[in-house]
Amino acid sequence: MPNILIAGELHPSGLEIIKQNPKYTIDYLKEVSNENFLPYLKNADALIIRTQTLKKNHIEKAKKLKIVSRHGVGYDNVDYQELKKRNIPLTIVGDVNSTSVSEHTMMLIISVFKKIILADFSTRNSLWNYRNNYEPRELYGKNLLIIGFGRIGKKLGKLAKAFGMNIHVYDPYIENKFDEYEIRYFQNLTTALCNADCISLNLPKVDKPIITKENSQYLKHGVVIINTARGELIEEKVLQDGIQKGVISGVGLDVFDSEPVEKNHFLFKYKQVIFTPHQAGLSQEAAQRMSIKSINNILDYYDGSLDASLIVNGVKI
Repeated sequence: MPNILIAGELHPSGLEIIKQNPKYTIDYLKEVSNENFLPYLKNADALIIRTQTLKKNHIEKAKKLKIVSRHGVGYDNVDYQELKKRNIPLTIVGDVNSTSVSEHTMMLIISVFKKIILADFSTRNSLWNYRNNYEPRELYGKNLLIIGFGRIGKKLGKLAKAFGMNIHVYDPYIENKFDEYEIRYFQNLTTALCNADCISLNLPKVDKPIITKENSQYLKHGVVIINTARGELIEEKVLQDGIQKGVISGVGLDVFDSEPVEKNHFLFKYKQVIFTPHQAGLSQEAAQRMSIKSINNILDYYDGSLDASLIVNGVKI
């Protein structure tokens, strides 16, 4: 009877599926650390993993492990090459959270432009005259540069277009063919940055930052920067310098170089920045879909019906 180790809290919908299946036993760890994780790992035939790291030394201890199912679409926390060496497939959940992330990104864009945090603070503290500062800005007619035009980027483009924003795209891995709505495609990142009133980062993990000290000199004055993808896509000092110089008028961050964020993060002192705790893809609906799919990937593996397109480390089954 295969044993499934669930490392991290899952939505009850997925758990209900596996609990009703008598073919499997479960070890469920809501709170995960290396200390409580490893003793269970050695007995696991299958692993569902959220944010816990899975390193080479962990995998070496998992002698029975046959499949790892990532609860999400990224797998930065997993040594997928070591899994490949051992012919252990690593699966992701596919397109289950692009709606949630694109909506969250649009929310941050609106919130930063409209100064929502400051408006809320002023109202709660009877600072009614704050409204006479005329700080909110309109989205209509502003140029939104979407860096990374995959599923999330495309959905974000549709949402922003509904607000009358001009959609600009930089993505060297796609063709300049868009039929759904008017889009301006840039082949040169520097040119794209010069024209952007707002920049949204919607890329997977990359080898080096996209926005750096070197190319930040091309940022348009008053630009807004939103990152709901990966913390390392932008050098955080660029944000600090840009805010201090007035080049960057606002920032929305859901991801960071190091998570959880330290209590005294240097960006906390800036009222122009809105923070969320890496929750863009964690709506109620997306959490339910991720839970169900991560469980089903395990069951499909044992049933011989696993979707090969969800295996990300090249293992053939």
